Amino acid sequence: MEQEETNNEQSNQTSVFLLFGEDNFSSNQRLKWYQNGFVKKYGEDSSVEIIDGANLDINNFETDLMSLPFLSEKKLVIIRDFFKERDAEEQKQMAKIIEKTPDFCVLFFYENAGITKTSSLYKKIIRIGKVEEFLPLSPQESTKWILAKTKKENVKISLISAKVLADQTSGSLWALSNEYEKLKTFANGEEITKEMIEELVSPTLTASIFHLTDSIGEKNLKESIKTFEIIEESEGDPTKIFFMIVRHFRLLIQAFDMLQRKEPYQSLVKKLGIQPFVAPKMAGQCKNFTEKDLIEIYKKLLKIDTDFKTGQIKTTSQDNSHYKLAIEKFIIDCCKKN
Repeated sequence: MEQEETNNEQSNQTSVFLLFGEDNFSSNQRLKWYQNGFVKKYGEDSSVEIIDGANLDINNFETDLMSLPFLSEKKLVIIRDFFKERDAEEQKQMAKIIEKTPDFCVLFFYENAGITKTSSLYKKIIRIGKVEEFLPLSPQESTKWILAKTKKENVKISLISAKVLADQTSGSLWALSNEYEKLKTFANGEEITKEMIEELVSPTLTASIFHLTDSIGEKNLKESIKTFEIIEESEGDPTKIFFMIVRHFRLLIQAFDMLQRKEPYQSLVKKLGIQPFVAPKMAGQCKNFTEKDLIEIYKKLLKIDTDFKTGQIKTTSQDNSHYKLAIEKFIIDCCKKN
C-alpha cells in the first residue's frame, strides 16, 4: 500500500523533492521508501544515481539531468547535502537548472540537517516541487513511539521507563531507535527497566546540556561535575561542549527576558528558533536563576572564550586538559552557595 502511494506521488505530482531536518532517521527512511517504490515500479534495471553535493559538477549538471535514462523509462537522481556544501550563488544556479527537470527524471535533494529557508533554491523547490521537513520528536511523541514499538514487538517496558528513554534521546529518532535495539537485546525477553536505561544509554549532547544546566541552577556541584565528565567522555571535545553551554545560556538569558515581559511560549519558539517542546523546558530552567545569575554566568563564559582566543588557555590536538579545567572551574564557581 505504501509503495503504491509512493508511485502515485511520483507519477501524479512533481518530479523535484527536498527532504531535510534534524530527524535524519525519519528523513533517511522516507528517502529509502521513495527509492524502493521507484525501483519496484520501473524495475531492477532502473537508473538510480546518487551524487554527493560537495562533488557535483554544477556546470555540467544540466546536461546530465537532461540525458535519457539507460534501459529504463525513468531515472532517479539523488543529491545529498547540496544545501550544506554549496554557496548561495551555486544554489541560485541550481534553482534555474531544476526548472528544466524533464518528465523522465525524478530529482531528490536530501539534507542530513536543517537548511536556510530563505535560499533561492529552497524557494524554487517549494514552488515547483515537494518539500518534507523532519523535525525532532517531542518527549510525548518519543514516548508514544517507544510504547508502540514495544507493543508491536512484545517487549515489556513501563510508561515511566519509556519517558526516561525518551528524555535521554532528546527527540532524535535515530538515537532512540539505536538505543531501543540495544536495550531490547540486553533485556533478552525481560522488561526494559529504568535502571537498564540509566546504565546503558548515553544521553544525547542536547539532553546532557539540559541536565548540566539544571544541576548548575540547583547549585548541585557533584551532579554538575559528573554530568560534564559524562559529556566530555562521550564527545571528547571540550571546545564543542563549551560552545553548546554558551549557546544554551545565551538562549536562557533571552528566554528569561521574554518571560519577564510575559511573552507566550509561541514567541520563544519563533524568536529563539527552538522546537515547541523545548520552550516549556527553557521556562522551567529560568526559574532556577535570577537575571543577575545569568549575566554573571555569561561573563564567566566570555572570560573563558577570551582566554582561549588570546592563548591564555593552551590547547593542542593531543591535549585539551587546560580547556577542560577551565570549564570545570566555571562549573565550581557557578555552584558556590551564596
